[in-house]
Amino acid sequence: LTLQFLLDLNIQDRIDEVQEITVSADKEYKLEKNLEAMKQEWAEIEFDVKAYKETGTSIVGGIDEIIALLDDHIVKTQTMCGSMYIKAIEGEARGWESQLKYAQNLVDEWIAMQRVWMYLEPIFGSEDIMRQLPTEARRFNDVDKLWRSTMKATEEDPVFISQAEPSKQLVKKMQDANEKLDKIQKGLSDYLEMKRLYFPRFFFLADEQMLEILSQS
Repeated sequence: LTLQFLLDLNIQDRIDEVQEITVSADKEYKLEKNLEAMKQEWAEIEFDVKAYKETGTSIVGGIDEIIALLDDHIVKTQTMCGSMYIKAIEGEARGWESQLKYAQNLVDEWIAMQRVWMYLEPIFGSEDIMRQLPTEARRFNDVDKLWRSTMKATEEDPVFISQAEPSKQLVKKMQDANEKLDKIQKGLSDYLEMKRLYFPRFFFLADEQMLEILSQS
């Protein structure tokens, strides 16, 4: 491509068209680089995995940074998808937006599961409580197995976006686990209420105090 070749094409008569193509190409390139930059940033974002007491498993930290970055990148990606210059990479950008939204749902489910698991783990660590609440104990055992296997995988690969890969189906698994945890908490609450009706002095005790007493009875 030479200047003479362009002159032979009367390029000077089509300068406006050339400028428009140049601007479009520049905008498309910048959108593509921005998308690549976001993906590269996520490749370096990791969960802060730390051992939890004497449970033999772990919990995750570093959640606030992940949530903030997800919110920021979802807005950026949606803005990109609204650009008139996105057509060349629209499929890729839409796919990335879907993955970020999936990751956002995963964080919500993960936080909810972790919070309740941390509360219930010491309770169902008591053989007495497990005998008194066999249905809830079986449900907790199912949730505990999922938690431990998920945390083992996260310890081996703490990169958040890797764990948020939709093919792992973690959102669905954790949603099911959180439904079980809700049922466990309801069963536990009903059990404590029944004990209070039988032993009115328990009305003056917090749930944690009651559970400690009942686990030793």
